[in-house]
Amino acid sequence: MERVRDLLRRLSDWILPPVCAACGAAGLDLPVSGWCCGCLDRVRLVGSPLCPLCGRPYPATEAMPDHRCGECLEGRFRFDRARSAAVYEEAVQKGILELKFHGSLHWAEALAALILRNPHTRDMLSAADFLVPVPLHPHRIRQRGFNQASVLAHRLARRTGHRVEKVLERRRKTMPQTRLSRRERLENVRGAFQVLNPHRVKGRKIVVIDDVFTTGTTLSECARALKTARAACVGVVTVARATPP
Repeated sequence: MERVRDLLRRLSDWILPPVCAACGAAGLDLPVSGWCCGCLDRVRLVGSPLCPLCGRPYPATEAMPDHRCGECLEGRFRFDRARSAAVYEEAVQKGILELKFHGSLHWAEALAALILRNPHTRDMLSAADFLVPVPLHPHRIRQRGFNQASVLAHRLARRTGHRVEKVLERRRKTMPQTRLSRRERLENVRGAFQVLNPHRVKGRKIVVIDDVFTTGTTLSECARALKTARAACVGVVTVARATPP
């Protein structure tokens, strides 16, 4: 069966040569789905040294071990652990914005591939009972036409065999978080999420999926709702991490 799938994949690549999502080059050897070697080499994957709880990366030095960041020392987040695949810059940033605001769905496969390439994010997925995308308000879905977190979650589920459960809903419309301060972001999303089927959450190990970890306020509120519904463990996996100045 594996040989048949490999043959079909080769035939498909011959008829429709794979294209790098980042540079648009076709017919190249793509070591990772949607990425040619040159573009992939310029992606900075997030690894140690980092915060073992929220996954915040630190400047790499030989003497720098993993250690908790100030926010995690203060206990600001409700999730148990968060990891991001890559730094939010250059091609990764372009891909997320193209997917999110321009409906460029070909980027979804390339961005999901980065999550599976990074061992930190890949291992987080392996321990999950199911994946939960960060929900959008219905008004925002009507505007955009889709939820990018849901698209990413389903791409990951198809590659890993996990299932996606839409057990969270955004019960009130919130302002876009982009230009808000951290305090304003907290107030903006406080109490914005609720669990639709608490019995499906109780005792489960859940991984919440989103595109970018910026301040973590939205992701923390999602975790708060899931923990209130007695989830056993709530992790967070995002494509990218926006690094603080």
